[in-house]
Amino acid sequence: MSTGQEQHDQQDEPLRTRRERLGDAIVVHVAGELDSTTEPVLRGELAPAFADAAANGRVPVVVDLTAVDFVASVGMALLVEYHHVGDRQGTPLRVVAPAGSPLRALRAAMLNHLLRLYPSLPEARAAVSS
Repeated sequence: MSTGQEQHDQQDEPLRTRRERLGDAIVVHVAGELDSTTEPVLRGELAPAFADAAANGRVPVVVDLTAVDFVASVGMALLVEYHHVGDRQGTPLRVVAPAGSPLRALRAAMLNHLLRLYPSLPEARAAVSS
């Protein structure tokens, strides 16, 4: 990333994202509601985030759901899709899902057994890839 930070962040949109290189990780911050109408916004951040991660020595991609109010099944499917993309290219996907709606939804779908979930951004960044 040449600027160190790219944004798609407008207050009137139901989903806002911001991507940045933060130390040894590419972090995609997400805020709002992740459903079928907003899924393309996050997809539009994940594709270049994984490309950046691959170009920078396969650093982890961290999706920070701290400011997400709601995650529909289509959002969970997108995280699973990019978990598999990461497995194929050797780029770990880490998901920050503190206590709240996103974590409850991911656990209800039993995705806590597939995805690497962390309660905070510092913990996700500090995790050792397995």
